[in-house]
Amino acid sequence: MVDSLTLNPPQSEIVDRGLLASGFNCVLQLPTGAGKTFLAELAIEAVLCAGSRAIYLTPLRALATELVERWTRRFEGHAVGVFTGDYGSRQAYPVPFDRARLLVMTPERLDVCTRQWRSHWGWLPEASLLVVDELHLLGERRRGPRLEGALMRARRLNPFLQVIGLSATLGNRSELAEWLGGVHYGSAWRPVPIEWRYARFRRATDKPRILREEVQRCIAEGGQSLVFVQSRRRAEALAAELRDAGISAGHHHAGLDSAERKRLERDFRAGELRAMVSTGTLEMGLNLPARQVVLYDLQSFDGQDFVPLSVNTVWQRAGRAGRRGLDTQGEVVLIAPSWDRGADRYADGQFEKITSSLGEGRALAEQVLAEVSSGLARTRAQLSRNLQQSLAAHQRRLPALDRVIGEMLDSGMLVEVPDELHRASALKATRLGRIAVRQMLAPSTVAALASSLLSEDARGLTFFDLLLLCARTDDCEPLIPVGFEELDELGARLANECSTLLSGSHGEITSRFGLTGRRLLAILNTALVARAWTRAGDAASVAEDFGCYPFEVRRLAESIERIMTAGVAVVTPPKEKDCEESAAPVAMPCDDGPPLGERVRALAAMVACGVDEQAVTLTYIDGIGGTLARRLSESGITDIEDLAQIDTEELAKVRGISVARAGRWIGEAKAKLKSHSAFSFREHGQANTTTSECWESGIDPYRLRRALDLDVCRQGDGFAVSGGLEPHRVSRQGGTRSCDCADFAKGQICKHVLAVRLHLQDAELLALAGRVSQRGADGDLDLFHLWFDGGKR
Repeated sequence: MVDSLTLNPPQSEIVDRGLLASGFNCVLQLPTGAGKTFLAELAIEAVLCAGSRAIYLTPLRALATELVERWTRRFEGHAVGVFTGDYGSRQAYPVPFDRARLLVMTPERLDVCTRQWRSHWGWLPEASLLVVDELHLLGERRRGPRLEGALMRARRLNPFLQVIGLSATLGNRSELAEWLGGVHYGSAWRPVPIEWRYARFRRATDKPRILREEVQRCIAEGGQSLVFVQSRRRAEALAAELRDAGISAGHHHAGLDSAERKRLERDFRAGELRAMVSTGTLEMGLNLPARQVVLYDLQSFDGQDFVPLSVNTVWQRAGRAGRRGLDTQGEVVLIAPSWDRGADRYADGQFEKITSSLGEGRALAEQVLAEVSSGLARTRAQLSRNLQQSLAAHQRRLPALDRVIGEMLDSGMLVEVPDELHRASALKATRLGRIAVRQMLAPSTVAALASSLLSEDARGLTFFDLLLLCARTDDCEPLIPVGFEELDELGARLANECSTLLSGSHGEITSRFGLTGRRLLAILNTALVARAWTRAGDAASVAEDFGCYPFEVRRLAESIERIMTAGVAVVTPPKEKDCEESAAPVAMPCDDGPPLGERVRALAAMVACGVDEQAVTLTYIDGIGGTLARRLSESGITDIEDLAQIDTEELAKVRGISVARAGRWIGEAKAKLKSHSAFSFREHGQANTTTSECWESGIDPYRLRRALDLDVCRQGDGFAVSGGLEPHRVSRQGGTRSCDCADFAKGQICKHVLAVRLHLQDAELLALAGRVSQRGADGDLDLFHLWFDGGKR
């Protein structure tokens, strides 16, 4: 029994009502810090004591590890397992599925388990409880559909499973509970009340000063400050400014590796850091409260435009304010323009509805394939019944199923076969469909790979071309963007790569990729980063060369490795039982080197291990994987020829290699040389040619093109300019137009002033704007026009 005196008011009410023990699904909405995790612990404890199993979903790998450490002590005697992307294929799970009584995992891992339910049937039916932390994740475009699909299948596979959803920000709590067929509870009670304040600025250049003063005031009163910004670069820059002002400050974002993030979190908890400037990485999950939360930016980039932060996002961040046991009150400071009152709505806390993203065709196609390949749906009617259990269907957002099935049939992901049992046609996942499900890739990704790798033109694809194909897919992340000032360097790098996909005119290339603009530039740059990784094998040096983060390089390598693994499966000749499903030809050999299948497999190993096309030949030897290949290469044994020629005793000097193993490897290398050569992967071809247009005007073309994306409206004696990182005001001073932005303060003609001049039909600017909007079509690939092409970012 729980002592009611140890519970806060909402916890006590939830326990007294029996919501946790009722067996009914329920949605609990409580502010951050109000004890949602403790309620989950109570429910988990009851399940474990009853001899059953419990599942806890968290969207953050770091939090999963933290919870396992804590709950291993809390639930002593019950095996607690962690199941995230950090384990599995690369590293064994510390506690296997069948032995774990409490399974802590990400939504994606549960998705995999439900897709491969036959392999997990030993434990899935024994689970009595599924706790979904951060239930609002259902509304996220990328991760939401997989969580939704996992919940649908888990509830079908285990009808007795109780689902408890937790969140601080739900605008439609009752609707979500209705979808789950359960009850809901909400409370606004907080252990530490928060005060909302607005710090207004007239000029954007005043923002750093305002931030510094707010943080200094908080620290002087004995508090700590957590500052949220919209970009990694801004987090680093502002943290540096605070340090220059004598404040112990750090920056936190997804570009840092996990060890560095943990160190910063530990230092902040210990009080060694008085301020932390962070992107959205700290808005949920981790227990990292501060007396003061500052929202420095009230806009974010959604992939096309800068848009105001949602109320849900602002409150997720604001929820960090107030340290329990240390503060009697927390404060949230929103830094906003004095002339823009749009931010006033945030303090009201009118949360947006959580709506399903399964209504998007790409997301639904993936779930259709998962349902069919798992055997949970064989006919169109069964598939329709299953998907009627989705949140999308409950919200009447589910697209026409027949259309999606038709697209899947056309793409070769599904086939229809006679089904005498049901007296109808049955749906069956093809070999390509099963590859997509196994690798957790969108069907469109595998279909695009098959279309390229199994075509007659595939025999000329280079390593760089294959990386371009990967970077072109929706599953490649992160894309590494390129700045306008980096276009010349990008062109020089492309000129050093052999490529058939980048041959031809500008128009032919953009048509071949099916896109243009800065997305294509980002794809080109991302492929270059991946190729540099295969040559260097050092994320830090690659990141330094390309102006990104080592964590991004490693994450990109993991992403492309997964896509390339699917590519290997695509080019591998199908087994006899699959032959009737696939009419696609097997990749043909290339006249100038190894068959495409061998090159695809080689590149997959190169990306996985960070080795080049010579060192990867060492992996042909049984027992030599990527790690050993890199170790051998660093010891001067750079390829299979070197291995065949080295002395046994000399090879045995390499760490971890015995004399017996050295002799065996040398013998195998000599035998392999009859059919393999390190030189066979060396590529020769014509360099790519790129151009950029000469620009004689004193108006910066980048600022002018960005000005075309901005919105201008007259406001009093000036103009309000929005659509960028943050709104600005342009006014007249001494006969000239001035702006409150930092760019103008540095003496530049900023994009906001240019936008106003365009709005007023400035003839010179309109002519120049026409030039930056033109598309090069007949000449070489024109990076300049790619930068300015494609409308809004």
